[in-house]
Amino acid sequence: MHNDEISASGERYILSSVDSALSILNLFYEHEELGASEVGKRMGMSRSTAFRFLVTLERRGYLTKTGGGKYRLGLNLFSLGMVAYNRMELIGLVHPYLVQMAEESGETCHVAILSDGVHVMFIDRALGTSSLKMDTAIGYSQVAHCTATGKAILAYQPDRAINQYLRNAPFPQITKNAIPDAAALLRRLDQVRMDGYASDEEEAEVGLTCYGMPLLDASGKAYAAISISGPTTRMVQRREEHLERIARTVKAITRATF
Repeated sequence: MHNDEISASGERYILSSVDSALSILNLFYEHEELGASEVGKRMGMSRSTAFRFLVTLERRGYLTKTGGGKYRLGLNLFSLGMVAYNRMELIGLVHPYLVQMAEESGETCHVAILSDGVHVMFIDRALGTSSLKMDTAIGYSQVAHCTATGKAILAYQPDRAINQYLRNAPFPQITKNAIPDAAALLRRLDQVRMDGYASDEEEAEVGLTCYGMPLLDASGKAYAAISISGPTTRMVQRREEHLERIARTVKAITRATF
């Protein structure tokens, strides 16, 4: 299907309520404050309908109510913007290092972040030169402990965050090597801290092995992780080489960051 056909057919998937809410937020590009009557007039909807949208957006933190009964943009929009900005900054910083790792190792390299407290999201990658390569899409998410990057990030989180993860995370038995429960995961995280790296040894996909290390902020907390992934046979044979390469890359990124 051509792009113009996808665009035309995609109209039927648009939720009118979501579209209206986003259109209301867009009004605040030109207006610092707006009330329900003003929003209703500009949106072509009744005051009561506009009011319900405004109250909902306020409840979610995307708008805040002023003393005069009007609304202005809320802090959640600022926070989302900062998250997007920081991710773009991280990708811009790390991407050249991923490309170099991929060229030297021949395997696929990723950078991932903890996206919602339970999943990791792969926000950038560099494909290797080998004929058989891991081809995970950018934006792909997976339960954190099922990946090397996820375990690397989790191992360097505060106890509070790890305990919350254990309460919320599922333990899917994707392969026979998958981590079965919270106790086993805690043992693996202890091992990650001792070794300085994490691995996914066919835990998410049979035949695939991945090694990852965390990127730490000044407090020692992981804000992301980088990894090398490929077919198990190749990865195991070159394990030490891959680990040394990731460690060098982490040091280089850290020097460029702080």
